[in-house]
Amino acid sequence: MASEASQTMSLKILVEKEKNRIVFVEANKDFVDVLFSFLTIPIGTIFGLTHEHFLEGEIGCLNDLYESLEKLDEDFLSSEQKGILLHPRCASDIYCRHLKVNLVECNKSKYYACYQNYPSSARCSVVSYNQNDSCPCGKALRYEVNLLNPVSHGGSGFIKPAAQFVITDDFQVLPMSTMAGLSLLGNFGAFDWSKTEERMLNVGKDEVLKLLKCSLASMTPFSDSILEPPFSKTKPMINYGQCGRRMMNLSQRDMDTGNKDENINLKLIINRSNNRVLYAEVEENFVYLLRSFLSIPIGYIIKEFPYLSFNGNLGNLRKSVQDLDVNKFFKSKEMKAILLHPKLAPGTSYGKKLIGIEEAVNPSYSTLSSLFKITFTALSSESPLQEVKIGGELVKGPSMFMVTDSLSIAPLSLISCISLIDRLKVPVSDIQELEVNMGEEETLRLLVASLGSRSALTDAFVLKETKQET
Repeated sequence: MASEASQTMSLKILVEKEKNRIVFVEANKDFVDVLFSFLTIPIGTIFGLTHEHFLEGEIGCLNDLYESLEKLDEDFLSSEQKGILLHPRCASDIYCRHLKVNLVECNKSKYYACYQNYPSSARCSVVSYNQNDSCPCGKALRYEVNLLNPVSHGGSGFIKPAAQFVITDDFQVLPMSTMAGLSLLGNFGAFDWSKTEERMLNVGKDEVLKLLKCSLASMTPFSDSILEPPFSKTKPMINYGQCGRRMMNLSQRDMDTGNKDENINLKLIINRSNNRVLYAEVEENFVYLLRSFLSIPIGYIIKEFPYLSFNGNLGNLRKSVQDLDVNKFFKSKEMKAILLHPKLAPGTSYGKKLIGIEEAVNPSYSTLSSLFKITFTALSSESPLQEVKIGGELVKGPSMFMVTDSLSIAPLSLISCISLIDRLKVPVSDIQELEVNMGEEETLRLLVASLGSRSALTDAFVLKETKQET
């Protein structure tokens, strides 16, 4: 494991002293690689790293989902499955493994190979995340692939060496140039240079974690995470009760809800007087779907739903990737595509394809060897194969669950349901049951609502959207 000193990066920042806010940051490849890697991190990993630091409702209701899965009894979710679900694998981990600050601890990821006839047989160059897979030659994967130091011409990250950038407080990443700096200063109007101060800052893992959290909850993530006291203390803007324009680009998607076998049924228990969901009675397949949300890279959400209402700036970060010249700044077209179109890690997709995100393929031996020095360790023939699968069942038999409007999950209990109704002071005469058949469109509505609202079930299934002008 790298030392803390080796995991620090130096930044030069320009601060407007009177308002104690950052005008812009000067950074090199190392820092920008870390910043861009935010787009590839699965939602569950982000919450695993930062959920204790979020305020209630700051990022929709995914905190409730995460914490309820964390507390779910082992009869329903084993500790091994919890580890996989709450800290899902990142599809781009081989490119992030040796970043200057490694948030997702990719070094713990293991790979397996057959290697019986390599290099004489190209079929045996298959590398897999899952030891239970078999090689195309028919042999078991009985070798662990050890990824050592990066090779000199490969290395980690997405950006070419020696590239320099200017980054604004709201996450616009621009090539280093005089005109870019002057343009940024012009955004401050009648700018007084005498009121600014240049500072050097060393940034390590703690600071990057704060920046990741603020990237989802602040319009000024640098100032809010680096400066003391923070420049902006405004609470995030959460849209309670309406999906609104967040769903606008769903009209551009090719929706197909015709295959009813792929759909999921649930029963909503509703307070008729205010048209709000109290909770839902669901089967395992709905819980599978909710837990699959945690495997989705945050960059996919930003790409698919540009009008999502939480108060962060990852949209600016993604646009910066889009605008930067691929030949000047990225190692390859593939590196830029990984950031713009992040995928699920192999084996992490939910069986019912209700979300149109692609699953990445396992890396090939040639890809790994182009990035790292590699050795193979033979596994003992007596050693048991890994039994835990991301797509495995929660329980052996059918089970029912109770899911609250804020997506907190618990085994269905009549006592718990009545207690909730009593606690919310809802008259029995006001209770209504509504059956919902979820297809792709309804699933995407729920995914969006989970990130932008504290009442995800109500927003996704009950309240009518306000009409929007095109």
